[in-house]
Amino acid sequence: MAARISIPISMDIYDVREMFSCYYVDPDIARKNVPQKWNIKIHENGKALLLIMVQDCRKMVLQRFFNIGSVRMSHVWIELEGPPESIDTLTGTSRTLPTWYWYIQPHQLDSHLAFLMFRIAGVDAQYVRYISPGTESSGLWTGKVKEDDSPYSGYEWTVTSDSYPEPDIITGSHRFYRKYGLRESEAHAKCFTHFLGESKVKLSTSSDSTVGKLGFGRTLEGFSNPVWVKHCHVSYKVRFF
Repeated sequence: MAARISIPISMDIYDVREMFSCYYVDPDIARKNVPQKWNIKIHENGKALLLIMVQDCRKMVLQRFFNIGSVRMSHVWIELEGPPESIDTLTGTSRTLPTWYWYIQPHQLDSHLAFLMFRIAGVDAQYVRYISPGTESSGLWTGKVKEDDSPYSGYEWTVTSDSYPEPDIITGSHRFYRKYGLRESEAHAKCFTHFLGESKVKLSTSSDSTVGKLGFGRTLEGFSNPVWVKHCHVSYKVRFF
């Protein structure tokens, strides 16, 4: 059956406080979580890469006019291979990082309205009870995603951070994909991003959470960056089969 493409969908987020963290994981397990049409990226250490990005957005705008207001989101992505790409550098940033490619789990949202609008548009999303990108005490950050009413369902982390003397202001580019039911989505995010420091992160997850169900284990240790995003524009395409 031929695919048809929906009307393009866009999301803009502004003034975003973000916990951006990466974990090297077993590539064989990563492969089981990604449809065969996409290739897992394997790093020099023989590992795949898991990304967990938790965002506190002061403002979200859909289709450039529908203001959702303040929204918190969490993203669980596995890195893919992709062609070399470097987009134009956004005015006010020092350089552009090469595009990263990802296979994604449903966007996790703590806003009923944002969740509903994503689902109407055909973008895979999950409503969760609580998201916190972290609170800081003496260089130590802790945060949590609580997925449902169970006291233990979700994941949480501790970040030990060292700040840069000055922010590293860059243009970020991410392309991400998902296949779900009779739909397949792809998106491109272009972001005006301030990397504020470098961190070590320890993640703990319940076995029934989105992260736990991937099969990488209950505890992961990785590297992280505290980030502030001035603005990020995301353009989606959703195909129905």
